[in-house]
Amino acid sequence: DEDFQFTVKSVEEQNEDTKGELILKPTLSHRPEVVDDFLRNFLIKMGMMKTLDCFQTEWYEMLQRGILNIDDMGFVPDVYTHNQLLDNRIASLKKELENYKAASHKAGEILIKLRKERDFHRMHHKRVAQEKNKLINDIKRLKKHYASYEPTLSELTNKYHNALKQKMLTSLEKDRAVGQLSGLQATLRTMNCGQDNIIPLISGNNNYNNNSTCI
Repeated sequence: DEDFQFTVKSVEEQNEDTKGELILKPTLSHRPEVVDDFLRNFLIKMGMMKTLDCFQTEWYEMLQRGILNIDDMGFVPDVYTHNQLLDNRIASLKKELENYKAASHKAGEILIKLRKERDFHRMHHKRVAQEKNKLINDIKRLKKHYASYEPTLSELTNKYHNALKQKMLTSLEKDRAVGQLSGLQATLRTMNCGQDNIIPLISGNNNYNNNSTCI
């Protein structure tokens, strides 16, 4: 009895575990299409509106006359309906294909444009890099060229400072010489005045003016 109860309990637990895992799949019911609807849909799809008008006119006239019996018409076989669905699917896929082709063509044009812009910027970058290298080489050459002038510039600077010093010394010597010359001239004038006063006294010239002065 205990084994039987244990077995029943195990089965119940297993049923509880698997109950939540069951997935109910919906079933699709296909409703067959009547002949007249099939013909109408076909004519509308093909754009044969005049033929559709003639068909509907004659169809309803025959119904009113009792020539046609709708119950005896039956339905379109599944193969025709399936073919129509496939045709619709093919038309939809063709439309999508055209859209993809247009998008691909547009993407190709954009890609070509981007490649041209990439090549242009690459060439521009290459040209700028070449000009940069040329400028760097010119700067190095100019630095080297001006470096060779530094000893000459230093020598000229020293000569300039020496010339300024020499000019200042010459100016000082000139001022001193001018001062000495002025002193000598004053001394000579004094000596000349003394000689002029002595000569008249010796000669006894009465016309000599005792009040005369040296200028």
